[in-house]
Amino acid sequence: MSVEQQNIQIVKDAYAANARGELQGFTASFTAETEIHEAASLPYGGVHKGVDSFPRLMGLVKEHFSSPKFTQHKMIADGDDVILVGELTLTGRKSGNTISFRMVEIWTIVDGKTRKLEVIYGDTAAALRAAGLI
Repeated sequence: MSVEQQNIQIVKDAYAANARGELQGFTASFTAETEIHEAASLPYGGVHKGVDSFPRLMGLVKEHFSSPKFTQHKMIADGDDVILVGELTLTGRKSGNTISFRMVEIWTIVDGKTRKLEVIYGDTAAALRAAGLI
């Protein structure tokens, strides 16, 4: 199995665990040095580091949005990077408004461990409006 295939399997396993509600399973390939990068303009933005970064981050996201859902449309691997392209749907807790927009995740996986997960939003202003923050 190539490095790309192994890395794709790591990401698929993470999302399968997440679909089962196993937030800790999502981070099976995370280490103390793993970083999740979220858009700085969002209320939960910035760099989240460590094995428990995803469960903590989801707690912060759910303070502003109910039932966040990421639907994957495409997964591409190149060397250490796995790129997911999909659609994020959010419903603001304050506003009740539901929005959907394109989102991209770039997973950097080295020797079977996630080094970095960068999240790129198609429209952070729409997310802030849905959250009732602007």
